Amino acid sequence: MSLPDDFDKILSVMRSRGVSVSIILQNMAQLKALFEKQWESICGNCDEFLYLGGNEQSTHKYVSELLGKETLDTQTHGKSTGHSGNYSTNYQNTGRELLTPDEVRMLDNRYALLFIRGERPVMDEKYDIMRHPGVSGTADGKAGVFRHGEVTKSVAAIVFDENLDPAKLPELQLPESATYELLSEEDLEELFTKKEEASIR
Repeated sequence: MSLPDDFDKILSVMRSRGVSVSIILQNMAQLKALFEKQWESICGNCDEFLYLGGNEQSTHKYVSELLGKETLDTQTHGKSTGHSGNYSTNYQNTGRELLTPDEVRMLDNRYALLFIRGERPVMDEKYDIMRHPGVSGTADGKAGVFRHGEVTKSVAAIVFDENLDPAKLPELQLPESATYELLSEEDLEELFTKKEEASIR
């Protein structure tokens, strides 16, 4: 499946409407190849950037530039001997990348770099997904394979009688003040959860 040519504009509209999207790339070269002119606009529309590691040069350079620079205070001393000795101290501020592209390439595989708009970059250990409390409900946690749309829990069952004649059914009398609300599966689950919590109390 390929992305549309105007994906940068679509992404901008999605962001303005509060719609989230996760773009997963092996490296930045892939994005540049797909969107030679718009790749910077696509990156600019992303509020978070997570670097998990890689071995592609332009990605290392991009991450290094995102990290920015740090200020180093250097102090030098000079001393001269002779008839009239002299001693001097010089202070200087210099800038250095937090991580050079080569240091980004050599980043320990246990760590990831996270960039969040308006926040300082974070280097933290990657989370071991096999330690997640919900992994027991997956196939990796020895549970069954998840099948989307399959009914695993039911609160009611409706059986239709094939021999039933709708014309013979009595007319249902409803009060004029009666109101009805159509609930989704999520609404019903939330409703039952609240009832269960209330009964426990």
